[in-house]
Amino acid sequence: MKTVTANTAKQQLGQVLDSARTGPVSITKHGRPAFVLTSKEDYDSLVELKFEHLKREVQTGFDALDREEFSDKTFEQIAAEVMSEFKQS
Repeated sequence: MKTVTANTAKQQLGQVLDSARTGPVSITKHGRPAFVLTSKEDYDSLVELKFEHLKREVQTGFDALDREEFSDKTFEQIAAEVMSEFKQS
């Protein structure tokens, strides 16, 4: 992934946008990753992937309810597990 500073992105926006058409561009601020610029197509694909993952997780929950399987986990614990799994995929 190409990486540029926020200052470079500001000064060379056209070139950075052209680069983002072929792959994500990481933009750093104060030496740390702050943003990722990507094409609309890549963004749409990521949103669709996230939505499909969410649908599977919700269906898993409904299936467990149908089997009368219950958990004593809090919503926060379950959400943290789901986010951890999503980040690994």
